Amino acid sequence: MNFRVEFKNRPLVFIEGLKKWVFLHECVWTGPALTFPLTSVHYLNTEYPASKKLFREHLKLGNVTLDHVIQELSVVREDTSFGRLGELLLHLNKYLKTKSPPGCLSKLKGKKIIPVRQLDGTLCRMTYDTDFWYFADRKKLQQIFDGKLPVINFDVTTVKKLQPLIKAMELSEYELSKIDSCTSETVGDKMYDEERSLDLRTRSLHLQR
Repeated sequence: MNFRVEFKNRPLVFIEGLKKWVFLHECVWTGPALTFPLTSVHYLNTEYPASKKLFREHLKLGNVTLDHVIQELSVVREDTSFGRLGELLLHLNKYLKTKSPPGCLSKLKGKKIIPVRQLDGTLCRMTYDTDFWYFADRKKLQQIFDGKLPVINFDVTTVKKLQPLIKAMELSEYELSKIDSCTSETVGDKMYDEERSLDLRTRSLHLQR
């Protein structure tokens, strides 16, 4: 019988650390450089470094994909560290394309996977589709609203690199700079109160969400 069929239908890959035989579809060759590897798949480049030709060329084993990262995020637990959540979100961002298919993150709806800094400075986990928080994408706006709005727990430099993630989550209007651009027009000599205008805009979005 064709050995590819054998690997497809039977658990023929032995994982030394688990003392367990697993199916090939539960494995990848390699993945992103995370503090801890994804737990939903087994990395064979570390298990069988001398067998790259077998797994990559003959068995056509692939690397970690967007689906693997989504699966990992979908099963995070309440005790998953905020650092781990942030790390996974950054890798999710890398795997997403700017024009991601609609609904590609539907599996993550309702999951508390977003590390958010609350008004009192403490961190909590929130959903991306039902909870209320913002992307602080400008240093000045981050300073203005520090302690006044819940924001994702990333610095401004990192947030500016999150466009693929923001678009996939359909949260572009929750970037502080976008809110500011909707409220910064002035007429004649009328004074513009940036902080007050942004506050009114965010309250409006909160009611719409």
